Amino acid sequence: MRKLIGLEIKKYKLFSYIKNVLIVNVVVMGVLCLLYFAEKSDGNIPFPSYDMAFGAFGSLIRSIFIIFAAVLISRLIIDEYKSNSISLMFMYPINRKKIIIAKLIIVACFTFLTIFLSNLFVGTMFYLADSYFHFVPKALTSDVLVNGLLSMTLGAIASAGMALIPLYFGMRKKSVPATIVSAIVLVSITSSSADNVNIFSFIFVPIALALAGCVIAYLPFRNIEKVDIN
Repeated sequence: MRKLIGLEIKKYKLFSYIKNVLIVNVVVMGVLCLLYFAEKSDGNIPFPSYDMAFGAFGSLIRSIFIIFAAVLISRLIIDEYKSNSISLMFMYPINRKKIIIAKLIIVACFTFLTIFLSNLFVGTMFYLADSYFHFVPKALTSDVLVNGLLSMTLGAIASAGMALIPLYFGMRKKSVPATIVSAIVLVSITSSSADNVNIFSFIFVPIALALAGCVIAYLPFRNIEKVDIN
């Protein structure tokens, strides 16, 4: 499985995406700065606490990389089905499910790592900028930091599973637009909040979403060994 994953990474040159990830992090940090100065000019405080700041950029990062994962799914799986190049891979003496699982592992791991590491990067940059611009009136305490790290980790785990959900809709008609649109709808629903509380505020919800994503992603391929590839 490890060798299969390595071959897929080399085949699609996935390490080239690192540059795009860094660009996204810089853009997110820029958005936070613009939001701060725009709100400050109106006499408002955009980030009353670090909890709200972590939640704000965490939600933005999750949304971006879940959509990013849908693009990756389209490239690794949907496009191969559309061009029928997946048939060539299935001619190799390798279990079909292993091939698909390797691709799903790549997407899930990519999503988890980019979201978790991006949260750490943006969080660190935000803290350094706050020491100069004073974005947040309240100090960062150890309790807030621990809770923030826990939330980042759970959010990344949930997103890794959720990122697989658009695959189900994309596979129905082998459609790249359906894959990406379903990802946009998904992040719109999961990122919505009321009174600064969203579904990621509850510990059990991210875990449930991660498991649901894995199950839903399995559905299009449960009989893959018995069906012909059209």
